Amino acid sequence: MKNARYVIADVFTERQFGGNQLAVFIDGRGLDSRTMQDLAREMNFSETTFLLPPEQGGDYRVRIFTPATELPFAGHPIVGTAFVIFADRLKPGNRDSISITLETVVGLLPVDVSLGDGRSGHATMTQPIPKVIGGFDDLERLAKALSLESSDIASTGLPVEAINNGIAVLIVPVGSLAAVEKIKIDSGAIASIAREAGVVTVMAFTTETVQSESTAHCRVYAPGAGVGEDPATGSANGPLGFYMVRHGLVEPAPINRIISEQGFEMNRPSILHIEVASDPETRDVRGVRVGGGVVLSGRGEIILS
Repeated sequence: MKNARYVIADVFTERQFGGNQLAVFIDGRGLDSRTMQDLAREMNFSETTFLLPPEQGGDYRVRIFTPATELPFAGHPIVGTAFVIFADRLKPGNRDSISITLETVVGLLPVDVSLGDGRSGHATMTQPIPKVIGGFDDLERLAKALSLESSDIASTGLPVEAINNGIAVLIVPVGSLAAVEKIKIDSGAIASIAREAGVVTVMAFTTETVQSESTAHCRVYAPGAGVGEDPATGSANGPLGFYMVRHGLVEPAPINRIISEQGFEMNRPSILHIEVASDPETRDVRGVRVGGGVVLSGRGEIILS
């Protein structure tokens, strides 16, 4: 069996060692699902991706794994993988931007990529439009699982909603930055709540932020998928933008540009740029894009026997 070459990228950051780490295995041909899962566990990042030949009209097919399971869709792996394809595999030459369409279980996902200094740049993905699929009404239980008081959630006057854009997230509004910063999860309780709500991730967010230019500050957990806390979660921040538009947390506009900060408590500060297209009168969402900075951080290979 051939050795497996990979590239490491830091996603949703402008600097190395920030954002969310991603390992991209450049050629997944010949690797079965078990080997891919073993490699993802070995890398031990939030997600690891594998590039494969397209089957549905895209440029590349992508499979996404956490250390514990395969995912149908995820945000930072799509953004980071598209950037790695352009910067490392396509060898841009005189081009400084490209559009790449990636095939996933949830369908074709277009990503716009721009290259800066050769190892850093930006990528923005178009996400499936989110849908509300439910909620979670037991605020006492939810708050306890987050080491919060139920009043930290109830004081916002906003609902706890399960939202699906290909991978479902439970969005939990919290009244203050101080409350979000002090969260310590009960992993078993959060995993149980996630299963009951029909979601993979749980996001706690507040409109109080560390940086003055940001719109929201969030933390995201997916212990059931083998990810205790995630430094940057593109798949959950698309639904966050959707939620903020629907519930009037941003001014009505045809295009809302929302800046979300995540990973600050993990010393992996991440900035995600969310664009939500909607009807300003009805707040019906018509499109969601999520992007940010990407920095190539390393290369290597795994010796396969």
